[in-house]
Amino acid sequence: MSKQTTRAFASGILVSTLILYVFVHFFEKKPEPVRAIKEGYIEIERNEYEQLKQESEEWQKKYETNAKKNSEVIEKKAEPSEKHYRLVISEGMSSKEICARLEEAGLIDNAEDFNDFLANQNLQRYIQIGTYDLNDSMSYEDISSIIAKES
Repeated sequence: MSKQTTRAFASGILVSTLILYVFVHFFEKKPEPVRAIKEGYIEIERNEYEQLKQESEEWQKKYETNAKKNSEVIEKKAEPSEKHYRLVISEGMSSKEICARLEEAGLIDNAEDFNDFLANQNLQRYIQIGTYDLNDSMSYEDISSIIAKES
């Protein structure tokens, strides 16, 4: 081989290498990298995501409207209505009888507890005969201050 033939052959190899390089880097489709999905997750498309998001917002609105309706119903039911009771204490009634009547009327939870309260405060002997208007929002102290007055 002559020098000129060798140079032509080398030039041909160089040109073909350049053409292959350009084709591979600029025109060949590269495979998209495979993303690893975490265990327990699923992959969805964008339109499925948007649909799920919209459904979630609709459910949220329904929940809020139902919660408002329920709270309005609860507020109407929860309006406190005081129980009023007219207690008549007659001569000879014991503090246990009085406490039992107050418990029956729903003004106190436990007759024995209220009787113990009166005993601890030394108010049993100061219970006055008479008629008293009481309600269920009163505490033990309120009721005892009304029915038992120290002279």
